[in-house]
Amino acid sequence: MTTIELKFPAHRFHATPWGRHVNEGVPEWPPSPYRLLRALYDAWKRKHPEIPEQELLAILQALAREAPGFLLPRATASHTRSYLHTNTFDPTDKTLIFDAFVAVPRDAKCYLRWDHVELADTQRQALHTLLASLNYMGRSESWVEAALVDGQVSSAWRCDPLDRSTESGEAVPVACAIPPDEYKEKRQWLDALAYSTTELLKDRRSGPPAMRLVHYVRPPEALSTRITRAPAKNKLGIQAVMLALDSPVLPLVTATLEVAEQVRTKLMGIHKRIVGDPSWVSPRFSGKNPDGSPLAGHQHTFILPLGNDRGRITRILLFSRLGFNTDEIRAILELRELYRRGSDKAIRVVTTWQGRADDPKVRPPSRTVHSVTPFVPPRHWRPGRDEEKFLLEEIQRECANHGLPKAVQVERLEHAAGLFEWVEFRRNRKEDPGRPGYVFRIGFAEAVPAPFSLGYACHFGLGQFAPE
Repeated sequence: MTTIELKFPAHRFHATPWGRHVNEGVPEWPPSPYRLLRALYDAWKRKHPEIPEQELLAILQALAREAPGFLLPRATASHTRSYLHTNTFDPTDKTLIFDAFVAVPRDAKCYLRWDHVELADTQRQALHTLLASLNYMGRSESWVEAALVDGQVSSAWRCDPLDRSTESGEAVPVACAIPPDEYKEKRQWLDALAYSTTELLKDRRSGPPAMRLVHYVRPPEALSTRITRAPAKNKLGIQAVMLALDSPVLPLVTATLEVAEQVRTKLMGIHKRIVGDPSWVSPRFSGKNPDGSPLAGHQHTFILPLGNDRGRITRILLFSRLGFNTDEIRAILELRELYRRGSDKAIRVVTTWQGRADDPKVRPPSRTVHSVTPFVPPRHWRPGRDEEKFLLEEIQRECANHGLPKAVQVERLEHAAGLFEWVEFRRNRKEDPGRPGYVFRIGFAEAVPAPFSLGYACHFGLGQFAPE
């Protein structure tokens, strides 16, 4: 058995597979044995003339007799795009060029294994010398460290020729050298291995004389096209964002729940697009853990539409106790419009402020607050129970759940403070049944940041209390 180890110091392998154009953006993976043998020939020709040609020929022919198996590390296909000048007098005359490559983790290793190739000691020493002289393979930026290894090796994925593979996956053509006993061209086999592109074009051939394409079975997981991103950390220290709405006709405060639900849906869609993974959305927007269970402790985003004295929603306050990470902030900044029921003209949205959730500019501290949207108890009142006592207990219970101090005064009001009574507000989400709402005045022994919201659908603006 002969095994060659390839490491990529730049964590990338730049090469285009045979038969594909560079601007197709398709990288070669696994690295073709034909490319490796030509690299060894080049290292001998330029750096090691002391190695006899017959010994080099014996090494390369031995490696060409068998299509090797691969042990591949985890890899991701990617590319860069560059607009290169075409050397004309027009400075804007540029051509788009793709540079496709395979990105591998740090310290990743790729192995080529010939199960039935045994080299003599002198041949192994010569091969070791040639491999140590390789500094790139593929394009010049594709740095490589190559070496002979002894014994058994292991890696993430196995990739064998189709006629020997027992795995399932994608069949990919890989360039290999034609075995010497199958070579039938007039040119010497070693010269054919060094066949250049210039000779290929001059001879009008469709392929090099010493190359064949062998189909390998590459496991689907061996080359992914997307990196699963870990949730970004909150490096900005931003806990709250204020959005301003602009439209000839702004929504009424009675549509608070509807507007907040629309904001949530938009943010989840934008966030999925930003992270590039349809299966992942921020729990701060969805309100759910990755397994689908509800997020506990009110850790997800509060979306509080804020109305003016004319009963129209002019701003929306978003805040999270845990703060927003970079991707979540990007999603909020890219929220630029909301739809308006009964009109084909969108409501324009713009971010006007970012900061901490307790910033007095947007949530001034107050000891006394009153309802601006109806408070809907999260639990149901049972007939026969004292309704007033039940509502007071619900207020105290919700204050404790939200980390607020105990209320020293809870007064149920007969009428709402704004232009609309609580019965005019939408008070149910999706398929939930309609629930009664109530308005209160709450007093605390110490000032608390307001607005805040309590009760059912509090993350969508119901049960909102503002400074009196």
